[in-house]
Amino acid sequence: MPVISRRPWSRDELVVAFYHYCRIPFGKLHRLNPEIISLSKVLDRTPSAVAMKLSNFASFDPAHRQRSVVGLKNTSKADREIWEQFHNDWESLIIESSDIVDNLGDAKGTKLTQRMSQATETKAERRVRLVQAFFRETVLASYDSNCGICSLEIAELLVASHIIPWSADKGRRADPTNGLCLCVFHDKAFDKGLFCLDPSLRIKLSKRVHKSRTSVLVKFGLTDFENHRLILPQRFAPDPDCLAYHRLNVFQA
Repeated sequence: MPVISRRPWSRDELVVAFYHYCRIPFGKLHRLNPEIISLSKVLDRTPSAVAMKLSNFASFDPAHRQRSVVGLKNTSKADREIWEQFHNDWESLIIESSDIVDNLGDAKGTKLTQRMSQATETKAERRVRLVQAFFRETVLASYDSNCGICSLEIAELLVASHIIPWSADKGRRADPTNGLCLCVFHDKAFDKGLFCLDPSLRIKLSKRVHKSRTSVLVKFGLTDFENHRLILPQRFAPDPDCLAYHRLNVFQA
């Protein structure tokens, strides 16, 4: 029988694949997903091959190491190198992937995503826009678009909330492990330090909340959730160091 040669994945292809792995909800990493089909056309690969490659990256996530993950045995050294490189430099992943996708799409006459850059947009503005979009998409996808506290699933009412505030640590702005998917109510309460997550990921309320027990909204939105555990994301679990920072610097004990 003739030997079927498989074209090795280039670094550029792996960068784009990892970027899409981050943004696509875990339950949609399959060959029938229109986004994966579009990506396969740009990469000149089958949707099945692209879906498998995206699934491979899950094997490096601590949230999946104890699970049976599709593609687990097919990971390569190059896959791991991409994960490790960008897991410590998320902004580089975002910018590099965006540039690669634009170039590949132009070369093939195919648009994976619509260009959003404006003629007057500066590099700094482009970077901020791409980082904000990636962070929101990745955090919401990790939590399957559900609030990690109350399970609200209306996308318009969900926020990708930074654990360490945007202004406090430039290096963690794009890091999905520095994020929580929260509804607008819980996002604001978390941002103002009215509750935190303890080392066991249980909800701890500020004393200020306990002084407002007469409010129906406070009861149903906060006190009823006290000591409940965060609903864990399917990937990119919150970094304990980020949560410790929030408890120390934001939480109003």
